Amino acid sequence: MNFIVNQLFRHSNGNVIRLLHINRFTDVLYVLNMEGNRWPYPMQSKDLLEAVQSNMWMEVPDTYIRAVPEENLNMKEREKRDKAWKMIMAFLGELESEELAFIGSYRKPAIDTVLRKYQMSYNGFKALLLKYWKGGGTKNSLLPNYYKCGSSGESRNLSNRKVGRPCKNGRYGINIDDKVKRQFRAGLNKYYYNERNNSLKFTYEMILKDYYTVDCTDDKAGAILILAKAVPSYNQFLYWFKKINDTKKEIIQRQGLRNYQQNYRTIIGASTSEGWQFDSTQFDIYLVSSTNRNVIVGRPILHLAVCAFTRMIMGFCISFESLNGYGGEMLALYNAMTSKKQFCKKYGIDIEDTEWPYGVPSKILTDQGALEGKRIEHAIEQLGIAIQQTPPYHADYKGIIEQAFEQLNVKIKPFADGVVVKGNQAKERGQKDYRLQATMTIDEFTKVVIKTVLFHNNHHVLKDYVLTEEMIELGVEKIPIKLWNYYVSSYKGSVRMLPEELIRINLLPIDTATLTARGVSFRKMLYASPELLAAGDFVEARVNGSRKLKICYNPLDISEIYMYRDDGHLQKLALLEHLLTYAGKGQDEVAALKEYEQDKDRKNQEQELQAKIQLYEELEVIVENAREESVAERDPNLSKAQRIRGIKDNQQAERMLQREILREPVPEASMELEEEFDEFAMFRGGRDE
Repeated sequence: MNFIVNQLFRHSNGNVIRLLHINRFTDVLYVLNMEGNRWPYPMQSKDLLEAVQSNMWMEVPDTYIRAVPEENLNMKEREKRDKAWKMIMAFLGELESEELAFIGSYRKPAIDTVLRKYQMSYNGFKALLLKYWKGGGTKNSLLPNYYKCGSSGESRNLSNRKVGRPCKNGRYGINIDDKVKRQFRAGLNKYYYNERNNSLKFTYEMILKDYYTVDCTDDKAGAILILAKAVPSYNQFLYWFKKINDTKKEIIQRQGLRNYQQNYRTIIGASTSEGWQFDSTQFDIYLVSSTNRNVIVGRPILHLAVCAFTRMIMGFCISFESLNGYGGEMLALYNAMTSKKQFCKKYGIDIEDTEWPYGVPSKILTDQGALEGKRIEHAIEQLGIAIQQTPPYHADYKGIIEQAFEQLNVKIKPFADGVVVKGNQAKERGQKDYRLQATMTIDEFTKVVIKTVLFHNNHHVLKDYVLTEEMIELGVEKIPIKLWNYYVSSYKGSVRMLPEELIRINLLPIDTATLTARGVSFRKMLYASPELLAAGDFVEARVNGSRKLKICYNPLDISEIYMYRDDGHLQKLALLEHLLTYAGKGQDEVAALKEYEQDKDRKNQEQELQAKIQLYEELEVIVENAREESVAERDPNLSKAQRIRGIKDNQQAERMLQREILREPVPEASMELEEEFDEFAMFRGGRDE
């Protein structure tokens, strides 16, 4: 088996180790005991392999990495994590290679340098470094474990008495509640975040003018503004400015986006032969609607991720999102970093992971504009991925992925209908409109792309690929899957494995669902899980009312959603059985089906209303006729008491009459029955009198 960095193995005695580093030349592995405080130690790969084969060591799933959304972290947690991250990066920067961090003679001088710089104890930094390695080398592994404490990090319940240090001047210094914070934000947006480059002192003074003054009248000066008796101090304003300030927003609003991109963006680079390349394009094929093939829905967007070293297409996403939309980009990366067996099975294609591998890269090269935005940048950073961006109008910097797009076009276009002809050029006289020839839905087109990608990865020969001497000696073939196997097993391999839950929590869109007595409601769909049923959450919702839940989901398949649990993990919720009609469909397709059903219901309701009006008219006629005949045949000599007396006996006689009518009796029998009924009625009438 091929060992991969971050793998976990459990010994028969219960000890768990994490694989931290692999030296492909010496076959030395550096592992860390997850339960103790011992430094990482070396182990021969053959020894571990023999132990795994003899079941002394067994690979186990990773349950040590904590997946936490960024918005769930408070300022203190972020500050502590970021400070620890800087110290770890400073330590690694003191070493010439990552392997030296696991060798004591090289590790000790690097630690001493960091301790002098940050004034930290040796044991404290050791605990920090071990925590980083145990957490899979991700940034969030350095988070403090506040979630295990009580209510730490929550805002205080403020009263009229001021909290914190007493004020030297009675006027300056108040409790900073949500109202004051909103005033600070409004003042910053109005006076600080603009091209005027006003100072913070001026911004603070203008906030006092806008919110903490009283209109008064002076005999000499007329109308004047008087400062309120209690106002926030400048130090309080500075403190909250540092907590709520967005440095990126500050630079862009005050100095311009161009200045930020040129002088402050830290991750800018050129194309290399390592890492992945990522891009998106509008495919030159028109598609039709999944619900009505008479409707042409336009050209889809193809988001693609390609391994630069092996030319392997790692994953993709086809959607009608914008070119640089969050949904398409994140789903493409999620597809590339996780197993695609279930993804392909959805489209009727059975594969093994060896046919379409996956992993997490160390860096991604992309265009400017792609993988941008606060949420996207945070998600990528949490997975330990560096983003490199090419200059504008330089497609040659990422020619590998451009060639991958070309290969897909060459293989798909000859067989597809609705292919764009001559691009944006005017249609010649007599030429057919290629848009009217569209026949494939997005699901059918996705299936075509999957088939083409599998061919490219497993059979396409890269004629222009330049092999190294080592690759020639090993007989490596110029096929992406063969190059990938060499890439992973050689020292060049830098692919990492992270838990799918961690990838999902960082890449999939986050939204809010509602826990109700009928199930977890999201986008007019209902979900449930055995855990929620066993815990009695639906009963509680029926008794105490519904409540909100934070979830993440795959927009291309809403058969399942994932609920955030209090321990930082995800819980899968499945679509209820009576809604399985929508299983395997994306949110856009479900929305289209819902709209189609609603349109059909509206048309049926119009027909129902017309029929209902006709029904009312006919009922009125029947009732009116009955009323007229009753008035005409009513005996004025009978009192009200006589009419309502003996109703049960009258009902029995009527029932016998209706039974005879249903049997279709002969006229003689019918006449005899009527005579019998008349005698019975006379008998009843005489008795009632």
